[in-house]
Parts: sequence; structure tokens; C-alpha cells
Amino acid sequence: MYRLFLTIFLWFWLTAWAMFSIVVLAVHLRGLRQVSAPNMYVTVAPILAAEAVRVYESGGPEAFARFSQSSVSDRERQLYLLDGFDKDVLSRPLTDDGLRVAHAAKTSQVVMLRNDIAAYKFISPLGHPYILMLYLKPGLRKVGDALLGEGLPYTISLILLVTLLCLALAYHIAAPIHSIQSTARRVAQGDLKARVPASVARRFDELSALAKDFDSMVARLELLIQTQKNLLNSVSHELRSPLARINLSVALLKKRYSADSDDMFQRLDRDVARIDLLMGQLLTLSRLEAGLSSAEREDVDLTQLVEEVAADSNFEAEASGKSVSLRTKGLIILENADPHALRSACENVIRNAVRFTRSGTNVKVVLEIDWSTPEPLGILFVRDHGPGVPEESLDAIFQPFYRISCDGQATDGNGLGLAIASEAIRLHRGTISAANLRPTGLEIAIRLPIAFDAASRRYELSQLEHNSTN
Repeated sequence: MYRLFLTIFLWFWLTAWAMFSIVVLAVHLRGLRQVSAPNMYVTVAPILAAEAVRVYESGGPEAFARFSQSSVSDRERQLYLLDGFDKDVLSRPLTDDGLRVAHAAKTSQVVMLRNDIAAYKFISPLGHPYILMLYLKPGLRKVGDALLGEGLPYTISLILLVTLLCLALAYHIAAPIHSIQSTARRVAQGDLKARVPASVARRFDELSALAKDFDSMVARLELLIQTQKNLLNSVSHELRSPLARINLSVALLKKRYSADSDDMFQRLDRDVARIDLLMGQLLTLSRLEAGLSSAEREDVDLTQLVEEVAADSNFEAEASGKSVSLRTKGLIILENADPHALRSACENVIRNAVRFTRSGTNVKVVLEIDWSTPEPLGILFVRDHGPGVPEESLDAIFQPFYRISCDGQATDGNGLGLAIASEAIRLHRGTISAANLRPTGLEIAIRLPIAFDAASRRYELSQLEHNSTN
């Protein structure tokens, strides 16, 4: 949000000040044309010079001073009368530009310098040469004085006002976009009940329409996915009874024909067992997605649970020339947990690693406590020596029915094991993630929050037990 907010703010702020600068410049240029147009001075100069010389020669400097004040009403302009020696009759100093204009006026009737100074050469009836000069303070200097001189407090106030207005406008635009982005991120993480805040929908602009369309899209997705889940759940339930009857029929056929060793009956047993396993996993996944526990909640010794699963997995792995090793650090207790769901998650992850690790290699299981977070975490790492997973599939492997192998070909599994593990961990407010190892292998990390009091108490107990054994 911050980059978008800053971009919008800077564009509005720069646009506002660009418009302000253009207006100031236009007013300045218009003012110059109004007060110092050469054509106007050429018309008025002979009359003004004749009267000024007459007043001066008849009344002296004091009379000319009064005439100057009455003739030039704008206090930003000053009227000078130079004698034959280029000196002002009121003894006022001349600028360098004024002296240059005065010298130039001796050869030209009318001289203009950058619309700042105008000069007119005049010979009095007595034959004395004079030069009438009109000083015009630059309009740009007037604007500068107004902004940075006496008007500096107003300029600062204007800058603050424009800045606050630009900040408010930028926030008004960027905040709804940030809300929609946050909601989209929650939906991408699987929270289909996420909706854009009502404050965005109450706006009467395109962003409000976008928020409403986004909510409608998410609601439709939620309905479709829920319908799909309900269908799978219903089919799974309906198939359990026919599967039970098929199992019974196969058993009766075996007894009737005494063909326990027949390949056909063995293949039939395997296929029925696979279908029964699939139905059981589908029911487990549906129950976990609905947030239902399979058993009463209780305090679960995660360390003991992982030790049991690792031992069973190691026994199974030895048949294929593989092994599972376990390293634990401290005693980890999860309060108000579902032991069956946690066991299912650990079994699926560890057995999946055993399945893909190369023959003759070891699956490493590490269980430890992370005290660096505000809420202590129990972390289970499972590392294998398999081919790993394509980087773009690291998140997708936790989706139901997603199957992939190292060469991109589908495996012979049903793609439900890691999905069940993911839902079981989510049920306990935990997270599960995957990362490739170098040079080969995959690491699955499960993080589960531990109540601080229980974690510290169990940790102290484990330390005491460790010290007593030493």
C-alpha cells in the first residue's frame, strides 16, 4: 500500500504546486503587461514629462516630489526626473540599469529595459535637457515578496493545507485498494469467508463496485467449493456400505473356492483396500475441513507422539532399505489438542518422506521449541533425500488430489495425505510448509503454537529430568 499511497500523494502534490506556479506566473506576466506596456508609455510620456518639468522649474524639488506622489498612485512604481548631469532632482540614487537607460535615452526618444525601467528624453522651453524615468519593480519580485516576505506565514499555511489535502486524497484512494488486496491475500490462503470491509462497499465510486464484485466472486467460489466438498463427503459415506459388502463377499468367495493364493483374489483385495483407504481419507479430510475433531480434546504430549510415529515409520522403512532417525529437544505439550488429528498429520508427513527418499538413505525428523517468537512454537522438521518438488508446486502439494513427482509425472498416490496433514495442523492454529533442500531432498516444517505457561513449565521439567539423569 505504501508505494501506491506515496505515488498518488506525490502526483497530487506536484500537480497542485504545478497549477499554483502556473497561476502565479500567469498573474505576474499579466501584471507586467498592464503596468509597463511600451506603447502606453510612448503615448503618455510626452505629456507626463512636460508637466513634470514645468512643475519642477516653477516650484523646485518639493513641488516635483508632490507631483510624483500624485501622478504615480501605484507605490510599486517610482517617477524620476534627471537633469543634464544624470542626477535625480530629488537626489535619489540610481541603479546601474537606471544609468544605462538614462544614457541610452539621450540618443533614443524612448527606452525600455526588460519592462522594468522606462525613460523619455525631454527638452524644456528654457532649453534644459531632462530625462523622465519610471521605475517598475519586477512583478516576479512582487510575487516573491508576497510569498517569502511578509506573506511567508501564509505560504507555509498554504503548503501545509495542500499537503494535508493531498494526503487525505491519497489515503482515500489507496486505503480501499489495500483492503481489497488484504482480502484477496486471505482468499488465496484458503479463507473463503473473507470479505472486503463494509466501509469500502459503502463508498459511491468505482472502488466500491470493485469491492462488491470481488465479494460476489468469492461467495460464488465458496459455494462451488463447498458443494464439491459436500459431494465428496456424501459419496464417501454412500460408498462405505457397498465396500463393506464387497469385502464380505470376497471373504465368502475365498472360503467357497479355497483360492486364498489366487492372484485374482489378491488383486481384488488390494483394490478394495485402496478404495476403502481413499474413502476413509476423504471422510477424514471433510471432517477436518469442517473443523470437527475426531476425539475429545486433551493435552497431547507431542514429543511422545512423534517418537511413536517415527519408530513405526522406521520399522516400515527398514523393509525397503531406508531408515528414520529422530532428534528431540525438550518436552513439548500441546493443550486442548486432538491426538488423532495430530497423529494423522505426523504419520502422513513422515511416511510420505519415507516413500520418496532414496533407498539406503535416512529420513531425519527433528522436534524442537522456538522461543524467538512472541508465542512459543513447537516445530517438527521432516527432511528426506528424495528428488524434491518443483518450486512452483511447493504450496500446491498441500491441496487435495495434487500429485507430482520429480520428473513432473503424476505419482500413484491419491494426493490426500499432505492435504489431511495441512487441515489437521490448521485445526490447531499451526502452519505447514515445504522447502527444497540442496543438493536434493525436501523439508516439511510444521509449526504449532504452545501456551507459554505450559511450554515453560514443561521445558523446566525436561531440563530438571535431564540434569538428574546426568
